[in-house]
Amino acid sequence: MIEARIASIGLLGPGLTDWPAARRILAGTEAYVPAEVSPPVPEGLSPRERRRTGLGVRLAVAVAHEAVAGAAQDAAALPTVFGWAHGDGVVVQRLLETLATPERFVSPTDFHNSVHNVAVGYWAIASGSHEPCSSIAAGPDTFPASLLKALAEVRCDNRRVLHIVCGVPFNEPLNTVCPVGAPLGVAMVLAPPGEPGGIARISADYQAGAAAVTRPQTAGLRALWEINPAARAVPLLECVARGKSGTVVLPYGPGGRLSLTVAPC
Repeated sequence: MIEARIASIGLLGPGLTDWPAARRILAGTEAYVPAEVSPPVPEGLSPRERRRTGLGVRLAVAVAHEAVAGAAQDAAALPTVFGWAHGDGVVVQRLLETLATPERFVSPTDFHNSVHNVAVGYWAIASGSHEPCSSIAAGPDTFPASLLKALAEVRCDNRRVLHIVCGVPFNEPLNTVCPVGAPLGVAMVLAPPGEPGGIARISADYQAGAAAVTRPQTAGLRALWEINPAARAVPLLECVARGKSGTVVLPYGPGGRLSLTVAPC
């Protein structure tokens, strides 16, 4: 069992413009209305660097900034764990199309933006951080895998850790074989359990064997939960938004699950 506190949350997704607005929707006090995701221009990057960023990087930087601001935290002092199941789908699609041509002249910018740790790199530039960072790709299990890694760092180092996860769709034809749905980004500043304050207490326990998993209560997000690895965070966010104690069970690997016990601070 690993324990921590959620000090703050950043969120950007379809119809979810930030954590304060999303909190009311996820708590069931406001209706959910899907809307197109338009990430802001990444703060902390030069104009040249901004032009090179894709949707996934902009999502990650936006939610990271929101979570860090909500925790009144110096971004440069935070280790980071990032989860991205597929990388930037638009860039990957464009690279594959280029490789299918006789010339195969791959854009250096596309190649640069195709790697899974590109968002962590841009966040390090934007935040000025020289702290350790990790980037995890675990398919549909990317959220529980990266969350468990972040919680383990909090426990081992007894310090705050920034956890970011995002998912962005591919273009066709890859979208047909690997649908992701709408873009979604989530960030949390996780703090040691002995720290005061925060918005929720969380404990995680990996368990083997089949069990009923927790799906979103927000009807409009259930389809996204099925296909976007970052959306696996939604049931946890709903539990936090409702301010009640509860257990969230996430599927994790073949025949396994990650059980999260959540309670308000």
